[in-house]
Amino acid sequence: MKQIAVISALLLHCGIQTFSQTIPGDGSDGPFNPTGDITVDLSLAADGAWNANNAAAAGKGVYDPSRWAVVFKYSSVNIPEGVKVSFVNHPTHAPVVWLVSGNITIAGTLSIEGHSAAGDAIGRLTPSEPGPGGFRGGAIGPAGWGHAHGPGGTGGFGHGQYQSLYGNPQIIPLIGGSGSAGLPNTGWGAGGGGAILMAAAGEVAISGSVIANGGQSPNGNGSGGAVRIIAQTVSGNGQISALPDGRLRIETSALSPTLRTAPETVAVSPALLPIIWPADDAPTVRVSTVDGIAAPSDPKADLVSSSDMRIEKNSVVQVILETRNFPMSGVVELRSLQKYGPAGWVAATFVDGNFAASRWVANITFVPGFTTLQARATAP
Repeated sequence: MKQIAVISALLLHCGIQTFSQTIPGDGSDGPFNPTGDITVDLSLAADGAWNANNAAAAGKGVYDPSRWAVVFKYSSVNIPEGVKVSFVNHPTHAPVVWLVSGNITIAGTLSIEGHSAAGDAIGRLTPSEPGPGGFRGGAIGPAGWGHAHGPGGTGGFGHGQYQSLYGNPQIIPLIGGSGSAGLPNTGWGAGGGGAILMAAAGEVAISGSVIANGGQSPNGNGSGGAVRIIAQTVSGNGQISALPDGRLRIETSALSPTLRTAPETVAVSPALLPIIWPADDAPTVRVSTVDGIAAPSDPKADLVSSSDMRIEKNSVVQVILETRNFPMSGVVELRSLQKYGPAGWVAATFVDGNFAASRWVANITFVPGFTTLQARATAP
């Protein structure tokens, strides 16, 4: 009801808007029209507000830490036949958002696939990369083999999970697939597929391919990622793929029956005011402190030569998690994942606070080496 009231007020005050006027893209990144295969380096995006004019760094996009997304505000997108567009991840592994003031045409290939398993011992030492917005696969090293990253990361044989385990059909927030595990004598784990939102004031025409599949591994593939499209018309006879277990969402008034999707999906009517980001009062959970040390607000989890935090203690450590807009009757958990070892979820206990803001504590013991922490909150 709240959203309907806001829309009604806008209609009365401003007059009837067209769909194209509601896509929040100013075209300041200019046209994206590659003529040959190109890898877009997301690490070149400067930090800033997602809706700020980006003319000074046109084509590089902007990384908004508060939204955890690399945003491009193109005037148009045209990927010709025979041309492949792929990405190098941002240090935070953030997903990609295209807010396009004109049309999007994909006759070639747009890839946000997860990386497949490495074939050499050196490559297996480092967790495999996901597509942007996804989660890494498990590594293999002298100290052992690692479970996969992400809420649906595997701890043995089998594909990573996404749609069957976490996220929502609206793909808000924008998030990708989980990885698969590394196992000795079989292979390195594969990265999960990435996540992309393409919102166009004009038409989205796909005669080529949009691929958000998980990477491949003998142990099981990474999970497929997520593709969300918003446009008045989505046409073409191409394909959109996010396998296995990924998510697709197409918000349009006119979807071509010849466009192939895997997993299969149907069109949903676009809102007059498209919802790009989670609401300001959406539930959130984050790691606040580890052993009394404040956690970074925008962690990188590099897992190679640096870490977000350094904890020098081999006894039990308290991890404080912070929730907002979340019921105290809910369940808060912390996943602890060793780079070359197992992973597990630890239940957190309520400490203090209320629905607006509360604190929870989980107790874990770190082992030498890199450990990744991931928080999860589930409402009843």
